Amino acid sequence: MHFKSLTMTAILAALALAACSSTPAPPPVTSSTQGVTMVQTGQVTEVKDVTRHDGRSTGLGSFIGSILGGIAGSNIGSGTGSAVAGIGGAIAGGMAGQHAEQSNSSTNRTEVTVRFDNGEARTYAVAAEDNFRVGETVRVTSSNGVARVTR
Repeated sequence: MHFKSLTMTAILAALALAACSSTPAPPPVTSSTQGVTMVQTGQVTEVKDVTRHDGRSTGLGSFIGSILGGIAGSNIGSGTGSAVAGIGGAIAGGMAGQHAEQSNSSTNRTEVTVRFDNGEARTYAVAAEDNFRVGETVRVTSSNGVARVTR
C-alpha cells in the first residue's frame, strides 16, 4: 500500500512538472475586418544592395539615337564619305540610345535577410535609407501579403 501511494505521488509530481514546462509562444496574430496581421521578431543575418534590370526596352532610345547619330555623321565630309559617316553615326547612335534607355530602366534596392526565433529565414526588400545592420534585432509585420521590416 505504501508502494502504491509513493507511485501515485511520483506520477502526480511528474504531471505537475510537465504542465510547468514552457513552450515557445506563437507569433502575435491580430484579426480584423482588414485581414490578418502577424508580428515576428528576428535577427538580421544579411544586408545587400541589389541592382535590378527591368529587361524591357521600347526601342525608342535606339530609334532616336540612330536618327541623331545619322544626322551628326552625315555632316562629316562630302559625297561617299558623308554617306559612310552617316551610316556609322546611325549605328553608334542607336547603340548609345539603347544603352541609355536600359540604364534608366534599372532600379536599386536593399535586401535584408532575417532569421526568426523559430529558425526560419526570409529575405525582404527595404528602403536603402533604413540602414539595417547584420546582428540587429528587427520586427517583421505581415498583413495581407505585405511585409514591413522595422526596428
